[in-house]
Amino acid sequence: MLKKRPVWMLALPIVALVSLAGGVLLHPGLTNPPVRRTNSESIVVQWKRRADSPVCITMSPKGSSFATVGRDGTVSFYNKDGRELWKRRVAGANNALIAKNGQSVLVYSKLNPLYQTVSFFLGNGRLLWKHHVDGGVWCGAVSPDGTRVAVTTGKRYIYVYRPDPRRPKFKRWQLEGIGHSVAFSPNNRRLMIGTWQESQLACYNTDGTFQWKTQHNTENQYNLQASADGATIMGILPGKQSNPEIELGLWNSEGEQLWARKINGFDGRALVSPTSQYVAASFATALPGDSNMIERKVAVYKNNGDLLWEKGGLFFGPRLVALSPTGSSVICWDGANSLYNINSKGKMLSKMKFGGVIDKIVTSEDGHIILVYCKGWLYALHVG
Repeated sequence: MLKKRPVWMLALPIVALVSLAGGVLLHPGLTNPPVRRTNSESIVVQWKRRADSPVCITMSPKGSSFATVGRDGTVSFYNKDGRELWKRRVAGANNALIAKNGQSVLVYSKLNPLYQTVSFFLGNGRLLWKHHVDGGVWCGAVSPDGTRVAVTTGKRYIYVYRPDPRRPKFKRWQLEGIGHSVAFSPNNRRLMIGTWQESQLACYNTDGTFQWKTQHNTENQYNLQASADGATIMGILPGKQSNPEIELGLWNSEGEQLWARKINGFDGRALVSPTSQYVAASFATALPGDSNMIERKVAVYKNNGDLLWEKGGLFFGPRLVALSPTGSSVICWDGANSLYNINSKGKMLSKMKFGGVIDKIVTSEDGHIILVYCKGWLYALHVG
């Protein structure tokens, strides 16, 4: 049970994606794709450049700096215009995180116990610090002010770093399970951690002081999104195809559950709007009698749990990418080469089609920048 005590609210990136004036096809052969500015709600290409099959793409919280990690561990760092500022090779690296304004970059090997070192680079490319951790790294996060970094490991540890160029330091403590997701509170003072094996959500101060936790009788990995206004937390147990049961739950800032819903499905994803008015979710369901026939849907709910609309099926399999701040539209990926904008009534407003299968998508904290990797090209898209 969730202990009823005041908690901070985690502000995860929620993308304010709004309608396009019409479908746009992005051709990978164009070095400068056409930019069409139709209104304040359009999505335009900010820049694009070649990228050699990165295993990770990432950006700073506001989308002012970008980075990719190549298959050989090469980290490339770009400015807001897509110009490469520096490149460094880190043995075993397959993930990176960028602090506010690109002031520092954390590089590590995710889910690879052979490489148990995290590396910190300054924004100018200078190596600041390398630190060995106990166990393979599972996940990481950077605080909103850019002064702290947290990583979790397979030995159930969490490390909280202060990569200060004058005196870098860290603190660690042990969790009850393996931390598979972690993020800082908006005031940079607390951490929300989702754990596996002992499935729970737990809240700690950055000095390791325990605050509260939820507990579940399952080994599913419990994921969390929270509203930017600090009013609600959205939790989801995404389900597995071997155990197709998704659990959604919404809590208020006092830790009281507002509503809960179970869905017969798997591959669940959920987002709560920054204003806490809407919750969007996408999920997959195997048809009865044929586990190879997968139906996918996206749904939007009010903050009281009432269903507003649902769209999808066998011939349109949406995967949730983003929910607008007002809940007026969602951006979905079709699992192939297109992004779709769907309004609050389930009407398809627009479509953005790329010249190949979309491989990776990340978004900025404020929702104005989307970074997409597709068929050898890295695209930075600007919203609004």
